[in-house]
Amino acid sequence: MIGVIVCMHGNSALELVKSAEMICGKQENCYAVNFTMGESLDELSEQLTNKIELLSQPLICLTDLKGGTPFNTLVNLKKQYSNIEIVAGVNMPMLLELFVSREQMAMPELLETIIEAGTAGVYQYVTEKIVDEDEEF
Repeated sequence: MIGVIVCMHGNSALELVKSAEMICGKQENCYAVNFTMGESLDELSEQLTNKIELLSQPLICLTDLKGGTPFNTLVNLKKQYSNIEIVAGVNMPMLLELFVSREQMAMPELLETIIEAGTAGVYQYVTEKIVDEDEEF
């Protein structure tokens, strides 16, 4: 099974994983790593290294923001751990798709699928305006 690390600013990683588990059930081979206010880069790197070492390889690391500290730290760790994939912009649809598909798909297909799910999950609801035929323009 492909391992999963979700690393985000604040407590978002833990809360996102917990919310997804409400829908998909408890996940094995998955860790949330929060990057909290005042935490050093070395501390974050150590946390991530510990989790990477605990998980089976290959693994997918999801972050909140391209160019943010969690993303940049994982990019640096990828030099050491070549079997990790990093995807920024995580959202609930992406994580849910990853949880339900990671046992059935190979890495290239899985990456494409979760990115599509994340993109498709962004949606704006717009109320349709009902036009009155008697209304003049």
